[in-house]
Amino acid sequence: MAKPLTILILFFLGTCIFSQSALQLEGDVIEAFSSEKEDLSGILARPKFAPPPSQVFAFERKVEGMNHLYLYDVGAGSLTEVQTIFREAGVKLSIEDSILQSQLNNTQLDWRPVLDSQRRQWFAFISNGKANNQDIFIGFAGGTTYIRLTLDTADDYSPKWSPDGNSIAFTSERSGDGDIYLIEEVDEIINDLNRNASNFQLRRLTNSPNEETQLAWNPDPSAYLIAYAEKTTFSGRQVDTYQIRVIDITLPANNITKVTDDPLAHYTRPLWDDQTASKLLYIGKKLTEDESSNLYISELAWGENGMLKNKVFEGDKTEIFKNVNLAGTHALWLDGGEAVICQENRPQQNYPIYSVNVTRRLNQQERAIYYFGALHSAYPYILDYDVRNNNLIFVNQEGLHFKIYLTKIYGDDIKPTAISDYQLSNPREYGVPVPQEVAQSTAGKTPTASDGTTPIPGTGSIPAQPNGSNRRLWFAGGAAAAAGVVAIIILTQQGNGVTPQIIDGIGRPPSLPNTQ
Repeated sequence: MAKPLTILILFFLGTCIFSQSALQLEGDVIEAFSSEKEDLSGILARPKFAPPPSQVFAFERKVEGMNHLYLYDVGAGSLTEVQTIFREAGVKLSIEDSILQSQLNNTQLDWRPVLDSQRRQWFAFISNGKANNQDIFIGFAGGTTYIRLTLDTADDYSPKWSPDGNSIAFTSERSGDGDIYLIEEVDEIINDLNRNASNFQLRRLTNSPNEETQLAWNPDPSAYLIAYAEKTTFSGRQVDTYQIRVIDITLPANNITKVTDDPLAHYTRPLWDDQTASKLLYIGKKLTEDESSNLYISELAWGENGMLKNKVFEGDKTEIFKNVNLAGTHALWLDGGEAVICQENRPQQNYPIYSVNVTRRLNQQERAIYYFGALHSAYPYILDYDVRNNNLIFVNQEGLHFKIYLTKIYGDDIKPTAISDYQLSNPREYGVPVPQEVAQSTAGKTPTASDGTTPIPGTGSIPAQPNGSNRRLWFAGGAAAAAGVVAIIILTQQGNGVTPQIIDGIGRPPSLPNTQ
C-alpha cells in the first residue's frame, strides 16, 4: 500500500510537470535554537531575516500568555531579547503592574529596508510597553533602548517601513475601527536627541468606517503605493468582507484603487513582488466554509487616465495555487520575483511545501508548480519560514518542542543576483503636488520616558524623490559568504485627513457582473 506522501507526489505528477531543479537543499541544515532550553521554552514562531547585508534574524517566543521578541546577530553570535519593559524581581508590585507584566506583547517586527548613516539595521514593532496598549516602537539591532513613536490610548499596529526607509505606515484605532496613518522623516526622529513630541505630527491616509490592515508598501521607492486589506460593507449584504485596495499617497483625493470587490469572498494578505513591483500576490477565500483559500495574482499598470488598472483586463485576477495553508507563513516571494514559496493546506500530509513559478503560471506554461520534497520529507512539521537570497530559515515542530533551522537552498525559482526592473513608478511623472493635510497634532502632550523610551509622533511631508530607482543588486558571492558565516557561527554556538474616493480601475471579479 502506498504511503500518503507517495500518493501526494503521484497526484501532483499527474496534474503538472515540475522542474527538477526548481528548489533544492544545499549542504547541511543547521539547528539554531530549540524550545527544549529552559530560557526559550514555549512556541517559537515568525522567523524573519533582516535585509542584506545585515546578518541578523528575528523570531518570537510565545509562553504563558506572553509574546517575546528576539534578535540573533549571526556575526556576533549574540541573542538579544527586545524589551520595552522589564520584569521586576523581588519587588512587591501593584496590581496594575502585575497585570502588565503578565501580558507582555512584543510582536509584528518589520525590518527597515536600508541601513542608516551609521550602518545600523533598524526595525519597527508593536509593544504594550508601560502604557498597556499597542504602540509603535523602533530600535536597531545591537541596541538596548527603543523609541516609542505613538502614544495614543487606542491601539496602533501593523507597522511597515517605506522602501526608502524614511516613513512608517501603520493601522490605528484612534479614529475608529482602524485607519492607515503615516509617520514620516524617520531619519530626523532618529537623529534628534531631544525628540520633542510637540514638534511632530501624524498624517492620516484613510478615513473609512471599517478596518484597513495588512499593509504592504510597493518596493519601488518612486511609486508611493501601499496595498492593504480593507473590511468592506456591501449594499444588501449582512456580512462584511475584506477586499484588496491600493492607495497612492501622493494624491490628496481619488487615491484608492479597488483590486478586488467581491461581497462573496475575503481577499487578504497582499504582497508585491520585489522584481517588477507590479505583481500583487494575495489570498482569496469564498464565504462558504468548505471553500479553500487560494493564492491569486493581479498585475497592475498605470492607465492613460493616470490611475492604476489591471495590466491584462481579461481575468481580473489569476489563481496560481489552490488550497494554501493560512497558518504560520502563508506565502513569500522568492528572490528574483518569479516564484513564491507556500504550503498546501493538506494536514493529512503535514502541509507539504511548494514553489510556484508565477511567470510560468501566468503564461500557462508547464513546470510551474514544484513540490519541495527534499525539505518536506526531512522536516514534515514546518510551521513558519522566511527566505533571503539563497538562505532559508524555518520552524519545525518536533514532538512538544519547536526548533529553528537555517539552511541554504538553490534552484531555477530563485534568482538572488537579479536586478530589480520596476514597472510601476510614474505617479504622474512626479509632478503631483504634495498633500499637506495633517491628521493629528500632539502639541501640548507631555512626552513620558518612564520606560526608558521617548514617544514621538510623525511628520507630514512626502519624502524627497530619490535619485534613480534604488534598484538592488545582490551578489551571489556575498550571499554565499554570509551563509558560510551562518553555518560556522551556529555550529560553534549550538545553542484629520482627506476622505479618499474609490476608483474602479481594476474591474469586477468573475463572481460579479461586469459593470464597466
